[in-house]
Amino acid sequence: MRSIRMLVPVAVLFGAVVVAASEQQPAPATGATQASVKPIDVPQGNGAPVITDGIFSRGEWDDAERIDVDEGVTLYVKEWRGVVFIGLRGQGQNGIGPSELSLGAPGGPIEKLHVSFGLAQVVLPPTGPEPRMRVGLTTEWYANEFRRDEEEFARLQKEGKDPREIMRATSYPSDGIEFAIRRSKFPGPVWMMRLWASAVVGGKPGMVTYPPAAAERTMEGWLQLRFK
Repeated sequence: MRSIRMLVPVAVLFGAVVVAASEQQPAPATGATQASVKPIDVPQGNGAPVITDGIFSRGEWDDAERIDVDEGVTLYVKEWRGVVFIGLRGQGQNGIGPSELSLGAPGGPIEKLHVSFGLAQVVLPPTGPEPRMRVGLTTEWYANEFRRDEEEFARLQKEGKDPREIMRATSYPSDGIEFAIRRSKFPGPVWMMRLWASAVVGGKPGMVTYPPAAAERTMEGWLQLRFK
C-alpha cells in the first residue's frame, strides 16, 4: 500500500516504527468479530456542532451511533444537514495515529481518505498497484490532521533529542480523528465503510481494522451505513 509510506514519520509518536508495512495486511482487531458487525442506521444529529479539531468536546458526539471497535478505540457516526460525521477516538491512554477511511456506495468505486500530518485521497482500482495519493486534496470531506509545534520540533531536533521524545513533546493534544463528509459524495441510501487505523491499545502500538475481516479492494465484509 503506497499510502502507508506517509504513516512512517508519525508512527514514532506511538513508540514504534512501521517496518515494511507496504508488504503487510493490518492485523485484525481483537474487540469485535465479523459475525457481530451489523448494518448501522445512521442517526440524524440533534444539531450539536462537530468542530473537526480532533478534540471530542462535551456534547459533540452524544447524538451519534457508538461502536466499540477495539479495547479503548471507539467509532462514532451521525448525520446532520447533509454532512456525515465519523469520529475515531482513543479512550484513556490509548492513542490514535495515522488512519485511513475507505468509503463507497455498494458496487464501488472505493475512495480512500487518508489522515496523518496531511490529508489525502485516492480512488482504489479493484486490482493492480494503488495510485499515488493526491496530498492536500479533500473533495467533499475534511478531517483534522495531526499537528505539532514546528519551532519546538526544530529546536529539539537540532539538540539531537530522540525522535520519539521530540514527537511526544511537540505534538498538539488530540483525542483522535473527526471526519466531516458531504452526504452527496456517495449517492444513494447506503454507504459501505472500512476503517484502518494505527492505534495504541493496552499500551502497545498496533493496527486496527474494522470490520475485522473487511477486504481492502472489495467491499466484502464492510460495515453498511444506512441513511433515511
